[in-house]
Amino acid sequence: KAKGVAEPVETYELVSMRPRTRWQARSSGGLSPLIGRRTELDSLKKLLDSAAAGHGRAVTIVGPAGIGKSRLVHEFIASVPEEWLVLQTTCASQHANSSYYPVSTLIRELFGVRAEDSPASAANRTSTRVARLDPDLPPHLPAILSLLDLNSEDEHWKKLEPSERRNKVIDAMKALVFSQERLTPLLILIEDIHWVDAETQLILNSIMGMLDNARVLLVVTQRPERIWSGRAVKCLDITPLSEPDGDQLLVSLLGDDGSLGYIRRRVLAKAQGNPLFVEELAQALKDTRVIVGDPGRYKVHDGSSNIEIPETIHSVLASRIDLLDQATKSLLQMSAVIGKDISLILLSGMVGTDPDELAPRLLTLESGDFLRKATASGAVEYSFKHELTREVAYGMMLLSVRRYLHAKAIEVIELRFADRLDEHIDRLADHAFLAELWQKAVPYQLRSCRRAIKRGANQDAIAIYERGRETLLHWPRSSKKTIAEIDLHLTVITALEPLGMHQRIADVLRQARRLAEESGEPWRVAAVNCQLTVALWRLGHHVEAMTAARTAQSIAEKIGQPVLTFAALHNVGIIHHETGDFTQSLAYHEKCLAIETPEIDEKRAGWAALPSVMLRTFMADSLIDLGGYSRAETLAEEARLLAAAANHSYSRANINHVFGRLRIAQGRPVEALALLNESWQTCLDLEMKQMYPVFASRMGEAYLALGDVESALNILAVPEKLDIPLAEHAFGWRFLFIAQGRAFLAAGRSKEAKAVAERALALAEERGELPQQVYAKKLLGDIAHILDTSNTTTAERYYREALGLAEQCSMQPYTTLCNDALATLVA
Repeated sequence: KAKGVAEPVETYELVSMRPRTRWQARSSGGLSPLIGRRTELDSLKKLLDSAAAGHGRAVTIVGPAGIGKSRLVHEFIASVPEEWLVLQTTCASQHANSSYYPVSTLIRELFGVRAEDSPASAANRTSTRVARLDPDLPPHLPAILSLLDLNSEDEHWKKLEPSERRNKVIDAMKALVFSQERLTPLLILIEDIHWVDAETQLILNSIMGMLDNARVLLVVTQRPERIWSGRAVKCLDITPLSEPDGDQLLVSLLGDDGSLGYIRRRVLAKAQGNPLFVEELAQALKDTRVIVGDPGRYKVHDGSSNIEIPETIHSVLASRIDLLDQATKSLLQMSAVIGKDISLILLSGMVGTDPDELAPRLLTLESGDFLRKATASGAVEYSFKHELTREVAYGMMLLSVRRYLHAKAIEVIELRFADRLDEHIDRLADHAFLAELWQKAVPYQLRSCRRAIKRGANQDAIAIYERGRETLLHWPRSSKKTIAEIDLHLTVITALEPLGMHQRIADVLRQARRLAEESGEPWRVAAVNCQLTVALWRLGHHVEAMTAARTAQSIAEKIGQPVLTFAALHNVGIIHHETGDFTQSLAYHEKCLAIETPEIDEKRAGWAALPSVMLRTFMADSLIDLGGYSRAETLAEEARLLAAAANHSYSRANINHVFGRLRIAQGRPVEALALLNESWQTCLDLEMKQMYPVFASRMGEAYLALGDVESALNILAVPEKLDIPLAEHAFGWRFLFIAQGRAFLAAGRSKEAKAVAERALALAEERGELPQQVYAKKLLGDIAHILDTSNTTTAERYYREALGLAEQCSMQPYTTLCNDALATLVA
């Protein structure tokens, strides 16, 4: 109740004020009129009407720098009805490898997170706003906090793998967008998407797939060098202004005084229909007092002759910047070092003065149309009118000045944001590199790389790793450099693994091994050899893999390191498994069981999956080939429970494909298919590329066991459609070729079956894998028998060769199958 009022009065709390964007700030001071873009503006309005009716759309506005993409889209936004919520963000070249940068900027604006907020304050503010927006959103809070580099106390979130976190982030952003869309129609603008990071692009692609029935219009702008596209994205090309339209723009800027005729013709000839070039040339003429007067009423200054018109937009910008007084020019160049968006806190820190003292110079830069002022979550920020302006200002500096300013930026960030360094870690790494502070750069690059990996941003992590390698070239030779190089190599392995880049992993680990040997630290040598064994096993280089595993085993046992000893013994066992010595494989894996501790799963020792699960996976697989189904079942069930307890998707996928194989061998294909289907979807969702051929093979075998040949052929064709390269994933394709051969044979397509079975045999022989040769030769015998029933010579030869290898490997089930096949031939 309000004092003095009898009836209750509905009251409201002012939660925040909507930020004033740089375009709103600029338009308040007057914009050049939008000329020659009526057709494009009408197209955007039609898309808006469609989205308002519940048919969401996405449009990309394409054109070269300065052509007027931003001017067009902000003219359009000014006409959007008030009930629409407009969310705006931008990509920047300085953040192209900084995962989720445009998304995190959007969230900060949406929830009012300020640059000066402490981590606790930022987390509290975000939590409160999320709960207010939609009561169904709080479960997504850990993912939203991660985008702001804020920690969550959610135990489930902490246990997630990077690929799982990545999916949770995508889900959170979809939930956020569509929660808002249910309240009010939503327009999302992302500028300069040609600099988008890979993770933001994934989010956009995911949102685009849900636009059909939503009141959402997604608008992006980009240069033509790298076209962003997707399902049902409309492309709106922005072409240069016609000469009449260009002249109309120039008249609006300068006026139509008769003395301007010659100048107007020369400006139009140079600008070639580029509006930014027209505006900058007009501004340059005013700055140099070639023309004088008031806006829209200029005339040529008396005595002006031999007027020089710069050849390019870069040169006109450079000449305009040179006309600034030294203090203002220096401020602009400091801003260029910071980036496209400029925090006043950071800028004032670099200058070493209070923000208020910068006001006159910033006003000069605003009035000169170099910078634009905006408020972001209550904090004053500036941004460059155009990225070209920033590029030119940055390029005009001497290298020594650039280095000094980048170093100064590091100093200020470390001082002002000491409790939130993770949020700035990517820029700290960049500043240190560009400042040529090589010793300082590598630790920041390592942290930046690990941050990207933690977010599942593997491509960004690889790009940061490459820059780290370049940085280390500047370090003097020392033990510190050697250890830093090893750390960098081992860090990137985690990013390369999910992408299935196994050849590159092996190359990186060979370099790491050489460095580890130079370091003189035995445990490092053992650890690197353990990881190298796994990479070489996947590539089928089993002799080299065994050498690495034996080296690791010898060192680990000598220094008494239990985790490394376990890893080395385990790896020796998997090489025996691959080459067909199942008895030896089991003997080594039994030793692992005897020394297994919880610490081993915590440290992983080179495995992406839990070692306890992988150990039982390989043991169960060996026992299936030996015919020991009962113990295989026991071990597989133990592994399944361990993976479930840890809620570890990759571990669960590894045991499920073997469990599926066991169920098929036991004659229980329906149960096999249920297990395999679940993990197949997980592999697709989490992009476990190396598992695609494996699961397709097992599912194909299950369908064949059920007599569903068509479904078998369909699933077995999927890995080829998903472009999983054979060279990197041969350990999965070897299963796929055998399964495809069996499916083709069942479909009566014997010639295709023969071709793929021969590929399987060639691959098995190349990799020296006797069990795979058994499968391939037995299949080739079956095919030969079908192709020529009157002549059993070829079939018999394949069966006998398969039988000999099966007996050598103690593969009891296949020994029986081959004997039965030979008996059938005789009959």
